[in-house]
Amino acid sequence: MTEIAVVHGNYLAHGGGEVVAERLAETFDAPLYYGFGDDDALPDSDTEHVSLFDDSPLARWKESPLVRDAFYAWAFQHVPELHEYDVLVQSGNEPGWYVPPDDQPVVKYVHSTPRAAYDRFPDKGGDPLVRAYAFTTRVLYAQNLAYPDVYVANSELIARRVRRYWGIDDVRVVYPPVPVDSYEVRPHDEREAFFFTFSRLDESKRIDEIVRAFADRDDRLVVGGDGPEADRLESMATDNVEFRGFLSESEKRDLLARAKGFVFAARNEDFGIVPVEALASGTPVVGVRDGYTRYQIHDGENGLLYDRGSEHLAAALDRLCESGVEWDAAAIAAGAEQYGEAAFTDGMREAVTEARERVRIEP
Repeated sequence: MTEIAVVHGNYLAHGGGEVVAERLAETFDAPLYYGFGDDDALPDSDTEHVSLFDDSPLARWKESPLVRDAFYAWAFQHVPELHEYDVLVQSGNEPGWYVPPDDQPVVKYVHSTPRAAYDRFPDKGGDPLVRAYAFTTRVLYAQNLAYPDVYVANSELIARRVRRYWGIDDVRVVYPPVPVDSYEVRPHDEREAFFFTFSRLDESKRIDEIVRAFADRDDRLVVGGDGPEADRLESMATDNVEFRGFLSESEKRDLLARAKGFVFAARNEDFGIVPVEALASGTPVVGVRDGYTRYQIHDGENGLLYDRGSEHLAAALDRLCESGVEWDAAAIAAGAEQYGEAAFTDGMREAVTEARERVRIEP
């Protein structure tokens, strides 16, 4: 039997990347290794989670991205406990520093290319520290790009970045797994008069844009999630905006099923699992014309697209309230089936099979 291990970057928070890493481990009944972690971010599951570096003296500074990334560039190169596996599946960029044994197949699942070094560099490259960090990342990381035998991207957008920034032409696309058949779907005329948004409350998710769009509207907005932007967002919100903080899975699903619409404004999103969960609930998504969001939404059919800016979002909300969308809830949910778990499982198993074939030598 082929022994497979999954190795992920961090378990310092629990987001979409961690969900994918866990499903990879479940797919292959494999242990899940990771760099630094936080016990609060680890899921309650049967998967074996193994920290590689939490016993390091540098673990006390693991919350610092600069220290963490510099340490990973050094430490991930040589990880003897990973050498024993027949196949290694990498989740994210941090394990990309790993140098595999000559005959060990490696599958690399790319959530995104390093953002500050590539797609966000035009916005942030004016900062000398960002410029130095990005340049160092681009120069050093490029040396390891030949090691994976099979590249898998989480969307067509990320596949394009892998080709553009890394020069890897052969890239598979396997969408992150979403249990699309497990969400409650209510007809639109049975929904309640509120909109919902949910994500980690950090700057890149642009929840401030959403909050401003709801200033003094008659519609209510429910905001789920927590993060460093929470206090600032609450201070700018009007009375029709309600912050729920951390939501359990059942609470999130209940709000998705009851909401009139889901609002999503993240900057240049790589994929976006929560918008897919909204679609699987039959809920129209009002999303920014940016990143992969613009491809998940068919404007006027399963949701509405808007150009960046609170005033444009407010206009899109007006359109949804006045005219709705063409597809009913059942059709919206059916359109989300392409993002289901079975497609993920099949796609990743095929990637591992291909990686094993690529390292085989026939004398």
